[in-house]
Amino acid sequence: MKRPKLLFLITEDWFFRSHFLPMARRAVADGYDVVVAARLSGALDAIDGVRVVDTPFPRGSLRPWVVGRQVAHLRALLAQEQPDIVHAIALKPIALLILSHAHGVARAMAVTGRGYIAGGRSLSAVVIQWRLQRMLRRALRQPRTLLLVENEADRRWVAGCASEHLLAKTVLLPGAGVNPDAYVAAPEPQGPIVVGVAARLIASKGIDLAVAAVRRLRQSGRDIELRIAGAADEQNPDHVSAETIASWQATPGVTLCGHVSDISAFWAQAHIACLPSRGGEGLPRSLLEAAACGRPIVTTLTPGCADLVRHTESGLVVPVGDVDALAEALQRLALDAHLRRTFGAAGRLRVIAGYTEAHVADAVSQAWRRLLNDQGREP
Repeated sequence: MKRPKLLFLITEDWFFRSHFLPMARRAVADGYDVVVAARLSGALDAIDGVRVVDTPFPRGSLRPWVVGRQVAHLRALLAQEQPDIVHAIALKPIALLILSHAHGVARAMAVTGRGYIAGGRSLSAVVIQWRLQRMLRRALRQPRTLLLVENEADRRWVAGCASEHLLAKTVLLPGAGVNPDAYVAAPEPQGPIVVGVAARLIASKGIDLAVAAVRRLRQSGRDIELRIAGAADEQNPDHVSAETIASWQATPGVTLCGHVSDISAFWAQAHIACLPSRGGEGLPRSLLEAAACGRPIVTTLTPGCADLVRHTESGLVVPVGDVDALAEALQRLALDAHLRRTFGAAGRLRVIAGYTEAHVADAVSQAWRRLLNDQGREP
């Protein structure tokens, strides 16, 4: 019997490798013919059982003629590959899949956060969010379609508070999950207190707030440093300017580490994990990794971040955009080693209990089976 084909649609192959490769391996183990359609950088070379197709869909452009070309490209790809299921990851691939009007294809639409449009106050951001919401709701009313989300707020944004039918077609995932065995809960380093931020250099991550909070604490006499692991992302409309990055580099006590391949080693050299997000997250992998490494977390009251971090149990949750509250939370942890250890241990246990790659793989495997059963197919 011919194996069912599962096609992952995503913008970048490196993003798929860093966050979703365990899903592909689970799909191979479940008996699917697995294809990943993404813009290629070589990140997915030589992955057993996974075939990769170059699909150059730049993230930054929303111009109608560009989107039209991308939709036409996707239609041709689907006609050639004839997948049984398309698993589209993130809003742009989801929108392209919906606009392609693919017939006979089951759809798993994985919202990994709303990005800069979630907190955008500009007219364009509001219009884009409204249009995407309507597109997703219409798509979800169609057969052989499921919505995968990483936090309850995104689930309600799409399905609506009163729509039980749409809510029944959603699956809540624990983010992308992590393998806790790959992360070491190392003892704290010696020396000054180090606050770590692991994030792309985009405005929604709130890195500027962490810089401001640490600057304030240093000015008050605290021996504290900030290390930022992450690269610029110029394809993202929310990217941080070169001038802003230069100003961070010039700030005493602040170190920009660039892309860090060994994130476990990064957290081993930090005392506190911080992500002062302004919103738009799904469930940040950087927080899962920090928690798996046994580091206490300071983050903001935003969907995804506050879903993972329980205030005063595994970290401290502060209001969005509040530098005073952020500095106070960092200072509280900086002054209390016992509290840091307690929060860090609780965070690692929380990850092991429900946020591992295995938890995610089980959930998506059930979703794919549900879609196939709707078609009368079994892997």
